[in-house]
Amino acid sequence: MKKLLLITLSAMGIICAQDCQAQDPQFSQFYASPIYLNPALAGGTDRSRMGVNYRNQWPSLTHSFRTISAYIDYFSKAFESGVGIIINEHKESFLDFTSREIGAVYSYKMPIASGVVFRSGFQLSYFQKNVNFDELVFGNQIDIDNGQVIGPSGEVLDRGLTVNFLSASAGGILYTSNFWLGAAVHHINQPNQSLVDAESKLSRKYSIHSGYKLFLKKGRRLRTVEYQFQERSATFAVNYKSQGGFNQLDVGLQLYFQPLVLGAWYRGIPVQSVNRIIKNESIIFLTGLELSKDLAFGYSYDYTVSQLAGSTGGAHEFSITYTFGIIKKRTKRDTILPCFKY
Repeated sequence: MKKLLLITLSAMGIICAQDCQAQDPQFSQFYASPIYLNPALAGGTDRSRMGVNYRNQWPSLTHSFRTISAYIDYFSKAFESGVGIIINEHKESFLDFTSREIGAVYSYKMPIASGVVFRSGFQLSYFQKNVNFDELVFGNQIDIDNGQVIGPSGEVLDRGLTVNFLSASAGGILYTSNFWLGAAVHHINQPNQSLVDAESKLSRKYSIHSGYKLFLKKGRRLRTVEYQFQERSATFAVNYKSQGGFNQLDVGLQLYFQPLVLGAWYRGIPVQSVNRIIKNESIIFLTGLELSKDLAFGYSYDYTVSQLAGSTGGAHEFSITYTFGIIKKRTKRDTILPCFKY
């Protein structure tokens, strides 16, 4: 039964791709992969930073969907600018499909009032996608009684098809010390991603993200040069995405009791339905730990609440972030970006 479910889902994915309705891979810990969320977040800590995110979706199936993202960014106080590099790889093993991306990012920080800052960013990425159509399964190969695949299809298909293209993205974020509102558009140029001799434009992805951080009573003093207190805060956030006819809303809360983070998200749009099925997708549970003042680790689990519940195994996600370098001397107009930790 699981194999039949996987075949159905994969077939739907191929159909969607040919109709330009495919979605970019996603991360539940999207603030732990900031450049992937919004190019304007490059250099967002006003220090240097590097991080890795890994997502394994639907692990209970014979073949799952794995995504890894790595980035490094740097902020120059002299030019009020951030630069970064991001590398992504997404694999769908059933069809031997791989999508790779390497992108260069630039952002500019502009104080616009006392305690109010606007960052803008631009990204140019090179993509390579390839698929092995020889792994496709057709209806005449499926035993309808048990869902097993039997015998060859008899079809003669190309193997190792590859497409390369460039994609441009841009974004901006406005923030104070406890509030932010950002937006990004990916694949502005809608590049042709067709693996065959046809046109299949990659749909633009639009995202809007916002949040508010509520500072609670401070914790104990830290043994640092600054002699700061441990942060205690509650942060509320939303992230809305739309791409090629699909849309999605994440709403969540994170509690930060330095060095521990606990969080929960809801993913779905309960006021919408498709074929009378409410668009509930998952509940996400997250925990994070600062292993040192510069090194942080996060883990999250997507618990599926849609009709696929119990069949896919949800999704596991890991992130690790390392921040280094010193913050240049600040002015009274400098404001720290208050986004989620993960």
